[in-house]
Amino acid sequence: MKARFQNIGPVHKAELEIKNLTIIAGANNTGKTYLVYTLYGFLKQIQQIYFFDNSIESLLPFNSKQAAQDILKTGKIQFSVTDFNLLAKKIAEPYLSMSSDNISDIFSTPTEDFAEAKFSLLTDNNSPQKLERSLHFITASFENGVLSFSLNSVAPSLPEEEIIIILQMLFVQLCIPKLPEPFILSSERFGISLFYKELDFTKNRLVETLQKLKDKGSRDPFFLMDQVSSRYAQPIKDNIDYTRDLEFIQKQHTSLPNNKLFNDIKKMLNGSFSYKNGDIRFVSKARKNGKFDIPLHLASSSAMGLSDFYFFLKHIAHNNQILIIDEPESHLDTANQIEMARLLVRCVNSGLKVIITTHSDYIIKEFNNLIMLSQDFAGKEAFLKKYSNSYGEEDYLKPENVAAYISEKASLTRCEVDNLGLNMPNFDDTIDMINQIANELALSVEP
Repeated sequence: MKARFQNIGPVHKAELEIKNLTIIAGANNTGKTYLVYTLYGFLKQIQQIYFFDNSIESLLPFNSKQAAQDILKTGKIQFSVTDFNLLAKKIAEPYLSMSSDNISDIFSTPTEDFAEAKFSLLTDNNSPQKLERSLHFITASFENGVLSFSLNSVAPSLPEEEIIIILQMLFVQLCIPKLPEPFILSSERFGISLFYKELDFTKNRLVETLQKLKDKGSRDPFFLMDQVSSRYAQPIKDNIDYTRDLEFIQKQHTSLPNNKLFNDIKKMLNGSFSYKNGDIRFVSKARKNGKFDIPLHLASSSAMGLSDFYFFLKHIAHNNQILIIDEPESHLDTANQIEMARLLVRCVNSGLKVIITTHSDYIIKEFNNLIMLSQDFAGKEAFLKKYSNSYGEEDYLKPENVAAYISEKASLTRCEVDNLGLNMPNFDDTIDMINQIANELALSVEP
């Protein structure tokens, strides 16, 4: 699938093809975070499509009113649909885009800040052989050219108007491809892990604002709504909610085939995380004579930044999920940046899609190594034996599964990916320049 962006932050126009691993690199303030936040907000929104666009009613292959009456009488109805893929594309189109209003909501900012912003998603129109969706007490399916609606065994008595809406929405959901559920580790994750208890902003601001209104004798509800509205972008708010919900999240278990990926983070930090009595704690093994258990706010910045990732991999990661990480290298030393690259590839090979923004040459170089490692070459067996503690088949990265971009010139420039890895000239140019300066200085300084 491809995402198209227009007039979003510093980005004038850009297209992003999303593969199993998608990488966006580039200088600061070129729009990388704007793009991934917008994509996250869209994917989050489309997971819960419960509205019907009346402009597409004429495209439905059934009469909504008559269908509602018939299903209430018979419990099951069927319709013949020819060229479903073409019809589905027309039905889905208005749902696969966002206007400036939607985008400004994602960033919790006035609409005028994104006055000309647009977003759209292009998907593969080839539907699977059988589609099925359920909403409330009705199930819809499409197979071999036949559209079916059926009442579940127990169905409450509802007005005909509500049945109409359910049937319409079920058909829309059949037409929209199932998109991956997003999970994001935002650029603000370090502060969230540190201050999540103090970030109950709505309750705190509501109490403060009510007191001010009382003091001023005001009862203006619109003033109240404006004062308690969050100014955090949706990805940040969702990260806060995720951290607050760890008490319940830790009772779940990942369904990924490789359900021990969180151990890679334990290895990186020489420690692990737990959630006890309302506190996230870091259990470090750094001491020679045993471990020490400390609250997260006393741990290193690297531990703070990886805590949410650890709980995600251990408890809620599953197939058909897209993991978005803004700068996964933040607060990591160079060795752990390399370990992070391997972990991200293991996530991909376990069924997750991964999107990252990055400034790390070490992560890119290790991706290149893992791409080359996936090729057949003379001496590969000896190489793997030599580095058996570092690499295994779960680290192979196929070049066809990677898309890489440079964020520059108010757009995205796609980078070539081949059997030798990613060609990202911005990193190479910077490294060449600093090496040149170092060499010239060394020659000048030598006696």
